[in-house]
Amino acid sequence: MALIELGDMTDARPVPVADPITAGLDRRRVKPAVLLVVLALVLACGGAVRPESPGLRQLWTAPYNSEKSIVLSADILYLVSGGDRAELEAFSLADGRRLWRWGTDAHLINVNPAPGGGPVLVSVDPASAGTADGPAALASRTTIALRAGSGAELWRHAGEPLWQGVDRDDALLSEFDPLGGIAAVSRVRVEDGAPIWTSRGSTVREAIVEIAGGRLNRVITRTTAGDVTVLRHADGTREAAAARLAPVKDGYNDFGARDGRLWVAASEPDSAGPTPVGVYRLDTLTESVRHDDITNCGTIICSWGQGGFLALDPANGRELWRSPEIIASVVTDDRLLTDQQTGSEHTLLDSRTGRALSGSVHGWVAWADRWDDEILLLRPSAEPIGRTAVTRIDLRTGRTDLLGSLEPLPDQQSCRTTPGYLICTGWDRVIVAAVP
Repeated sequence: MALIELGDMTDARPVPVADPITAGLDRRRVKPAVLLVVLALVLACGGAVRPESPGLRQLWTAPYNSEKSIVLSADILYLVSGGDRAELEAFSLADGRRLWRWGTDAHLINVNPAPGGGPVLVSVDPASAGTADGPAALASRTTIALRAGSGAELWRHAGEPLWQGVDRDDALLSEFDPLGGIAAVSRVRVEDGAPIWTSRGSTVREAIVEIAGGRLNRVITRTTAGDVTVLRHADGTREAAAARLAPVKDGYNDFGARDGRLWVAASEPDSAGPTPVGVYRLDTLTESVRHDDITNCGTIICSWGQGGFLALDPANGRELWRSPEIIASVVTDDRLLTDQQTGSEHTLLDSRTGRALSGSVHGWVAWADRWDDEILLLRPSAEPIGRTAVTRIDLRTGRTDLLGSLEPLPDQQSCRTTPGYLICTGWDRVIVAAVP
């Protein structure tokens, strides 16, 4: 397979986009008497004053429009632009400096930053490959690794990362067949692209990754007929279990894996009735639960149906609790954040017991790629009027804390968060704020 020739990096030198917004002092206006008072206080406190921890504050802004999108890592904001020549720009979250810019004439498919400051994996296919999801375009897709700090190319490999298939040390890539389907799955090192293993054989319809303990674990493939195979993450060898489960249909198909369980759902096209879902043990591929309209909710199974909300034990399908009206907006391993009033009123629940851990909390959720110990909510502030108040919900205790307020945001429903930062987009700008 020929490699795709991409455009060279342009304008790799750091270019400031916006200066940090700080509350500085004009020292020419500070009177000598004030300086003497400050010096006396320092000496009285033993020669050192510990500064207070900085609170919620806006850091910087950059131009933004509807043709752009953002991707976040721990300390870098990637701004993706479409058009005839796709571009990827990297900005420091801390101060808004543009670290580098990279462009390509190929279709830019997705951007996956590796955790822990590793490279960013950019998947592309040539503009001449036809429709973006056609067999020719899929077969020509290539993943290019760029160094996070400079944008320098490190390596390139055929295929694209599996969903949630990029980890701190390695990535799982799918290589497509020109006639359709996945011809191979490869595990490569993210730092240099060196292959660890490649599994080839019969073409499969789809491949997914099991996440266990927050890390990549097994790889599961399925053919159109429903033949399921489980591969070990370490070396790509097949586990003993294999089975023919539900075939792939053109309608709704839920196929996912987490913490030792596989979820398989299939429905006929345009089916208006409930969708049966089977939950299987990954080590044996034996079915442990079958129920209509269920999904994975961490340590429980969630079901929304005519009887209301059901919480089921994933080991045996036993009902744990139920409620007549619950819509879950945020789901973590052991917490549910409910939605009322079209997404602006919430209550935090213990997912195993259904016990409320908080009262009703108002605001729009700032979305995250991964929920750790907190959720941020945004709402118009009452005092002062016109600003945006930011509230934190502690997922462990349910405690809520008002962190402060920011200037009016373009769209309180278009905000995301990564630890230490809040990022909001509007019609003409992206706004980055520090979160204590």
